[in-house]
Amino acid sequence: MKAFIVFSMALAIAASTAVDESKKEKRGLWDLGSDHGSFDQESFKFPEHDFDHHHHHIEHKEPEVKYITVEKKVPVYVEKKVPVHVDRPVPYPVIQKEYVEVPKPYAVHVEKEVPVVIHKPVYIEKAVPVTIKIKEHKKSFWG
Repeated sequence: MKAFIVFSMALAIAASTAVDESKKEKRGLWDLGSDHGSFDQESFKFPEHDFDHHHHHIEHKEPEVKYITVEKKVPVYVEKKVPVHVDRPVPYPVIQKEYVEVPKPYAVHVEKEVPVVIHKPVYIEKAVPVTIKIKEHKKSFWG
């Protein structure tokens, strides 16, 4: 990164010393005769060609639009403290707020079933009585 900065600074210094400071008046773009009438055409008797000569333009005027400015007042809330006098005493005492102690929640242990992965199953041999019903097969009457 430092090499890039040093190289760019050296290039800028070299470019600034190479510029010739002499003021030479050269012909600019405006002096090239882009106006179609920059030469004295009356002496040559050439017809003058303008852009508007061959093209007809329709003048379009925008109609005047009348408008009315409506100003509305926006109410702004301003707080005012007005003292209010009570001419009669209140017949009952003013009750102060009583704070009630609310019981706070506590943690309760709940047993939950947790799935356990069995890597090697262990089989336990146990005799289970099984009854098998055998049906008698009767020969068919026809054959």
